[in-house]
Amino acid sequence: MHRHTIPLVTAVLLYLATAVACGGGGGGGTPPSSPPTDLQYAQDVIAYREGAAITPNTATVGGGAPTSFTSIPPLPAGLSLDQTTGAISGTPTTEGPATQHVITAANADGQTSDNVTIAIWAGPFEVVAAGFTVETVHENPAMTPVKHGKVVAAPAGDGRVFFTEVDTGNVRVIDPANGGLQAAPFATISVLTGGHNGLLGLCLAPDFDTSLTPYVYVLACVAGIGPTVDRMQIRRYTAVGNVGTNETIVLDNLPIAPSGNAINNGGEICFDLNGNLFVSIGDVNNASNADADTSVSLAGKVLRYNVSVIPAVAATGNPTADDPEWCRGLRNTFGLAVHPTAGGLYGGDNGPAANDEFNELQPGKHFEWGGTPPPIDVGNRIKNWPSVIVPTGLCWHDGTGWGAEFVDDLFFCSYDDHLIRRFEMSGINPNPSDIDNETEFAQLEDIAGRNHPLAICLAPDGSLYVATFTGIYRIRKM
Repeated sequence: MHRHTIPLVTAVLLYLATAVACGGGGGGGTPPSSPPTDLQYAQDVIAYREGAAITPNTATVGGGAPTSFTSIPPLPAGLSLDQTTGAISGTPTTEGPATQHVITAANADGQTSDNVTIAIWAGPFEVVAAGFTVETVHENPAMTPVKHGKVVAAPAGDGRVFFTEVDTGNVRVIDPANGGLQAAPFATISVLTGGHNGLLGLCLAPDFDTSLTPYVYVLACVAGIGPTVDRMQIRRYTAVGNVGTNETIVLDNLPIAPSGNAINNGGEICFDLNGNLFVSIGDVNNASNADADTSVSLAGKVLRYNVSVIPAVAATGNPTADDPEWCRGLRNTFGLAVHPTAGGLYGGDNGPAANDEFNELQPGKHFEWGGTPPPIDVGNRIKNWPSVIVPTGLCWHDGTGWGAEFVDDLFFCSYDDHLIRRFEMSGINPNPSDIDNETEFAQLEDIAGRNHPLAICLAPDGSLYVATFTGIYRIRKM
């Protein structure tokens, strides 16, 4: 009898063919499947405008392909979940508070989830005084917090608005005559971020519209390089159209709060009626600075400089010759405003857990933070709030476009309660110092903690521009 032999390769192929035909010995014949994993939405916290179609919030998911997407609780009315991709899209129809939604992607083998918080708002303002309306000048998509800082309207009335982005270090321009928000920043500074750092102050030279050198000034928190230390600087740019050129450091080595405790940097700048520059610097997280002489620390004070020379020097007429100090004893004055005719300086100071203030910042005075001055040296505290409101921006109105009843009115922003207050002021001696009447001029809507009033300024036509973390808005008379 002859024995037939099968080559080894042939034997292996026959075995594999048999194994496949028989299900590999495991039974069933269906390859193993897997559940979806790692669901991630492009935006986890979003605020949408009621009645406006949204940019879809896309999802990324790993593992096995989902066969369904669900939301608990259901998405706001008008929004839907794509059952293939998980994208959230649509047009929200009903205003609602910030609500966390658990979005789940699932298939027959398992599921995975991500949390998405969604708020639907009707507009940036809940209430504005009768006879006035609010217009959106610029708004970040889906209310993403770029953190706007200051806003300034160009004084010539050409419609331009300058504003800062705190953490990007960008100065931006909105120019209605050239397409609105300019794509390229006016200027960009590399800034320290976190806490009260960033690009803080912004103002235009008093002769911005008539001078051959239209200057824009900014105050920035910058990092030390080599032997230099972290500090605040004032930089000046020459505006050529909507582009900042000829960057010049006007003041350097202004104090800043230490890394890790970066609070109370202050950071406002504005011009007086004589063309000198006021600078507010907080106590940089050390109360004793506010009572110290400027030879020890410039912090906790308002300073006044002549910026017509570089580097800037103490302005003529300061309480002490050749000393930049204007007044002291301040914890964190975030906003400043000069009366348009009398020239007095005003600010809002932030207390630690009480006693926020509206102050007339007179020269040579002490506002009692960080020390106990003689009574004769105490500055004029026009209003004190026992509970925290967090004063931010303020500005005077001169009645232009709004009528004589708005002359000598001061508009005052409070961060915590989302209010713009109107103070009808009198008592010229030589500056207004009495509040005759106080009203809540506007109430901003609280949207996921992002719609706080940060800064306010007067436009040439009498409108008020208001900056929040996520938008620039214009209040005008109807």
